[in-house]
This record gives sequence, C-alpha cells and structure tokens, in this order.
Amino acid sequence: MRLLVVDDDSAILKLISRVLRDESYAIDVASTGEEARMLALVNEYDGIILDLQLGDRHGFEILQELRRNGRRTPVLLYSGLSDTDTIVRGLDAGADDYVVKPVSNEELRARVRTLVRRGSASRVSEQVSAGNLTLNRLTRRVTCGKVEVGLTSMELKLLEHLMLRTGETVSRSELHDRVLDKAGASAVIATRRGIGFVLEPVSTPGVTA
Repeated sequence: MRLLVVDDDSAILKLISRVLRDESYAIDVASTGEEARMLALVNEYDGIILDLQLGDRHGFEILQELRRNGRRTPVLLYSGLSDTDTIVRGLDAGADDYVVKPVSNEELRARVRTLVRRGSASRVSEQVSAGNLTLNRLTRRVTCGKVEVGLTSMELKLLEHLMLRTGETVSRSELHDRVLDKAGASAVIATRRGIGFVLEPVSTPGVTA
C-alpha cells in the first residue's frame, strides 16, 4: 500500500516515514504544501498523512482542494493544535481522522491501519489472491492455502505488486521503478541468461565499502 506523508519538518518527516516503511508501506514524502498537492492529484494513494501547519500552505487548503477535485483518498491530519475548534474544522473539511502531536509510534501505526482500511472498502479489496496464495494488504499476512508464509519487507512489496497485476507481464523496469525506487533501494534487477534473475547492488559515487 502506498502512502503520502507531508511535513515541513525534515526530522519528523524522516521519523514517520521510517515507522511506516517498517510496516511495509511504500512511502512518498512532501515537505511543502504545493508539492503535496501535486503528488496527491497525480498519484493514487491509499492514505495521506498531512501536517496542518506547513510553511507555504495550510493543510486545510490542501485538503479542501483535494476534495473539490473529487479525490476521496483517506486523509489523517496531525498537528500540535489540540483545540476543539481546529479538530472539528479539520473533520468538517473532509479529513477522516485527526491526531495531536506528539503521537506514539504504536498509535500512529494503528491510526494509519484504520485510515487505509476505510479507503480500501471503496477502492481496492484489502485481500488479493492468486490461486491458493492470498495476501492481506492491511495485516501484511501471506498464506498459501492454510499455511502462513513468512516474507521480508521487500519480498512482500514485490509479491503485492505482482498479485495486483495477476495475469499480466510485469517488466523488470516496472518492478524497479514501482518497488525498488519507492523503497529507496540502491539495487537493480538483473538477468542471468538461462538461469533467472538476481538483485544486484548499485555502487554509490563517492561511497566505498
């Protein structure tokens, strides 16, 4: 599942992104309101975590514009403002939830699970299957028949992308762009002729082992 996290505080943005990536979400980030608006209008997200007090635009403005443009993506507002008037205004503007900073990692995870569950009911089933293989996109649980399969975070992302495209041919470049790049991986999928595929690390200029 793909989320957009918006905050102009780089430390908070990094922290929230790490917490949610650990839950196997694919994360896009935006540090300005204008960047967030563009990303949210162009891409399909399972949820948006939106800070209210951004440097260039207020979170309410972004939320209202998304709703005016027909975007029903679930939105979680979060802010240091805890007064009732602000919370009510946010919910009335079209937010699905509101959380006051600071928020614990555990509560953030739970709020996001609830957020994407609401959206999945109207867009994409939270559970996808191929043959007897089933993936629950909310719990990240994979089963083969009645047997649960343990996978790494990267394996889950690859499997989810392929299962959502069951019956279609998925190119190496698409897997790299939609899975590896989004995860920030410094690796590429390479072909071993007559054998199969291998994930190879890409050296970063100026960085040595």
